[in-house]
Amino acid sequence: MDGILGVLKQDGKQVAGIYDWEINLAWDSTTSKGWQKVKVVKHVIAQSYWLTEIPQDSTYDIELYKKIDGQLVLMDAGVIAINLPDTETLDRRLYAPLQLIWRQPSEY
Repeated sequence: MDGILGVLKQDGKQVAGIYDWEINLAWDSTTSKGWQKVKVVKHVIAQSYWLTEIPQDSTYDIELYKKIDGQLVLMDAGVIAINLPDTETLDRRLYAPLQLIWRQPSEY
């Protein structure tokens, strides 16, 4: 799944965003006492980002949007962790490939 825009929030307020995101899914399994447990692991990447405020830490609530028929549609949401390469430059698009670590599953 891919999309155009992601909004990053801390304490309910937007502090940053990402452009051109993509989610890839992988399967991870473990076996314990003869039972196999399978879970889906999300790998999220983005091509660039912007900051509206200096972030408090590296954990964010995220909303991922895709453009469909001229409308932005919410595709997924959850909690991610990311270490942004530059957290001082505000209100400019910063180009850097980003790896986002999915912390909590979507409730969407």
